[in-house]
Amino acid sequence: MATGCAQIRDSKLTFEHTKHAYLGFMYVSPSYRDQSFNSKLIKELINCSKSRGIFDFYLDVYANNDSAIKAYEKVGFKPALLEMKLCLDQLNA
Repeated sequence: MATGCAQIRDSKLTFEHTKHAYLGFMYVSPSYRDQSFNSKLIKELINCSKSRGIFDFYLDVYANNDSAIKAYEKVGFKPALLEMKLCLDQLNA
């Protein structure tokens, strides 16, 4: 149906917070999408992390995964870092 985890990590020294939760392995089976499972799962992960004193949350999502981006934005996530890629194999083709 749905899966995900919140991993408590040390934050970069440049951040104001010392720890954060990284949300990963987020997945909702296709037949359960558009039924708020992702939102419910994220809210549970956030509540669990908050009970451990964590109030900052991060996740990664592929730039072309529009449905996942919309799902994360629904619960309040906003872009914070843009990772860029250059693939030389594609340039030489």
